[in-house]
Amino acid sequence: MVLDAHSRAFDFFGGVPARLIYDNLKTVVDAVYVGKERQFNRRFLTLANHYLFEPVACTPASGWEKGQVENQVGNVREWLFTPLARFASFADLNGWLATRCTELAQRSHPTQSLRTIAACLPTNSRYCAHHRAL
Repeated sequence: MVLDAHSRAFDFFGGVPARLIYDNLKTVVDAVYVGKERQFNRRFLTLANHYLFEPVACTPASGWEKGQVENQVGNVREWLFTPLARFASFADLNGWLATRCTELAQRSHPTQSLRTIAACLPTNSRYCAHHRAL
């Protein structure tokens, strides 16, 4: 599910960031060592190598590393799931989410208030070029 969500997100955004930051979730990190050292999940590393992004794990108990992201996750949950929506199928849910994400991309960016979220997305992505070549 997490791996599929990455693929769907990369398709939606039309690109892949060079670096993605994770909060040590079990589907991504198998073992936490000292500092930033991690043993990443083998299947997850296959995904990272396929899409050519660098996974970075947060240091445990270091909330300052991910505060802005967690705040935005809370905002998106509120925007998408209040009130709680119900769907007859996953296809219906995915279609609704795609529409809502497109609408949300027209909101102001949280740190660049003069630009929309969509305006901050990449327009010339190595992901797009990579997959055209496959």
